[in-house]
Amino acid sequence: MRALPFLILLLFTGCASISYGEAENRSTVAGRYKERPESYREPESLNKFVNHITSIGRNWRMHGIYIETLDGGEPVAMLNEDARFNPASVTKLATTLAALDRLGNDHRFRTEFRTDGQINAATGELNGDLVLLSGRDPSFSISDAERVGEAVRNAGIQRINGRLIVVGDFSCNLISATSASAETFRRSSKLQFRNPTSYLSYSQYIPRGRSLITVESDTLVNIVQYLNAHSINTLAELLASHIGGAEGVRRFLIEKIGMPEDSVFISRASGLEVNRLTPRETVRMIRAMVEWLSKNELRPASVMAVAGIDAGTLRGRFTESGFAGSVVAKTGTLHTTDSGVAALAGVIYTRKRGPLLFAVYDVAENQNVQILRRAQDEFLKQVINECGGPVSIARFRIGRPQDKPQSHISFSD
Repeated sequence: MRALPFLILLLFTGCASISYGEAENRSTVAGRYKERPESYREPESLNKFVNHITSIGRNWRMHGIYIETLDGGEPVAMLNEDARFNPASVTKLATTLAALDRLGNDHRFRTEFRTDGQINAATGELNGDLVLLSGRDPSFSISDAERVGEAVRNAGIQRINGRLIVVGDFSCNLISATSASAETFRRSSKLQFRNPTSYLSYSQYIPRGRSLITVESDTLVNIVQYLNAHSINTLAELLASHIGGAEGVRRFLIEKIGMPEDSVFISRASGLEVNRLTPRETVRMIRAMVEWLSKNELRPASVMAVAGIDAGTLRGRFTESGFAGSVVAKTGTLHTTDSGVAALAGVIYTRKRGPLLFAVYDVAENQNVQILRRAQDEFLKQVINECGGPVSIARFRIGRPQDKPQSHISFSD
């Protein structure tokens, strides 16, 4: 490993006695910094991390880290902590918290199917329309469409002599366009309609007929756990439509979490394209999430994946004995935007210092993103070891996260 330049050595070996205002500005993006506590000391793991990324030709100014204790908020590691980085899919945690706060963890989306026609029992024909009243369920799936079709046929309807009328925005199989989703529903349900699909807004729809079938989604908390574990962009965008889209997420972070307006920019609720958060403000968001979950008798693993154990983007990370189950987090990856980004944020569990809230943002500089993921993992494992070693939360979990959200179909009386 080649030696670091003298200035970097000064900053990292001597920063325990140098105030942050006297040190070089650790940012290429932001120039506004909070003063560091006098008690703060750079952990050896951070020194090693900077040495490593510098030795492989990376610019240490393009990396942001902030870690603090859950109990007391004491800083553990800081690097470019107030610079604005692209959080990539870590943005989904902001979308998750905003949706939970607005709708509640037990919220379920309802899709109702109504008809105003009569069923001819002899021919199995419905002489009327089938009306789909959309509750904008972001998790409505092909499986749901198939089950609806089966339920309609079990009700004695083999053919619909009218139309499928879709009321409101409707998504099926993570397709955001209502018309494409309606065609996916028709095809997957295998229901036979004589006439083409019609589309109405809720203001245009005049309720009529009777309710036939209701599809109720899984709880919101299970939906967002699946969303974050597998980092599904379309699901995040569809969910955000219930909270005002990307702007609604941004306003939530500013007005509810208390982030300064100049530290946050959200253009896509999924984390695609250009977004901005600082490592410090990301940890503030995670703290708000942990507190919200605790008030609702939930844990961080209720909405994020457990590394090395759960299916999804963290399944193959932190798999070593002892470390598996000690990191609960959300990944973020961009391969071309902002010259590539590797992000990771969440909670790590340690023996001596308890849970630590963290955010790590690394700019790929148009190089291999995978190398940065490995550097992140090694850095966090060293932090964990410096804090007494890992604690796996796996044995404290109640149940297991589902592979996919499970909806429920009911018949009306």
